[in-house]
Amino acid sequence: MLYLKANGSDAMAIATFSFFSKSLGKTTDFKIYLPANRIKNQPVLFLLHGLGDNQNSWLYNSSLVRYANQYPFVIVMPDVGKSYYTNTAYGEHYWDYLTKDLPEYLTTWLNLSLTKQNTFVAGLSMGGYGAFKWALNYPDRIGAAASLSGRLDISSTWNDRTAEFEQVFGDRESFTKSHNNLLNLVADRRATQLPLFQLIGTDDKLLESNRTFHTFARQYLDKLDYREQTGQHDWNFWDTYLPVCLQWLDEQFHLINH
Repeated sequence: MLYLKANGSDAMAIATFSFFSKSLGKTTDFKIYLPANRIKNQPVLFLLHGLGDNQNSWLYNSSLVRYANQYPFVIVMPDVGKSYYTNTAYGEHYWDYLTKDLPEYLTTWLNLSLTKQNTFVAGLSMGGYGAFKWALNYPDRIGAAASLSGRLDISSTWNDRTAEFEQVFGDRESFTKSHNNLLNLVADRRATQLPLFQLIGTDDKLLESNRTFHTFARQYLDKLDYREQTGQHDWNFWDTYLPVCLQWLDEQFHLINH
């Protein structure tokens, strides 16, 4: 279903697409925001949801459309359930869906270009983890990434959600040694020059784990922009700072393509 919204003489579009993912073995949906103005090398932003949310959450819980109207991004919002953007221990291959099937569909059927110069990823909470994971795994494909209240240092919060994490990642030892552990991705130094934006609320339950991640990551990453702002782990915070995130991503797009 396609919705149009007028802004003066301009019109943007929001659409829902369904397609069969070979990695998942099922049909899945994603939302896409198409800006009114098309430009050369149109940037694409993958905007990732948090735990318990889905592909509609950014549209329903924030003023994304109003904010996005100021920027050139095509914004893609996939649904990954509670998978932590991972090929899960219980057998669903959401990592392959996100990094292979979805980009292939976008380039083949929507004619979007997904080069490093115009591909960006951001997310909140679980989606912040997913955004950094994608960028750190593929710094040759992602121009920049942003995390809002991300669960970035999963090891330090493992005891908070042991059963959930074991279902997704397997046992703690396997996770700690794997590339699902963002600290391993940071330490392998492949993403030293990758621009990353990390924002966390000072009253957020994940504040200390974000500080732990930042302290570790700044030893290896030259372009990690870390910020703390007043706020909690909720949509009020994410809606307030989504414009800051979009502005930062837009700046990175123009720096890369200068």
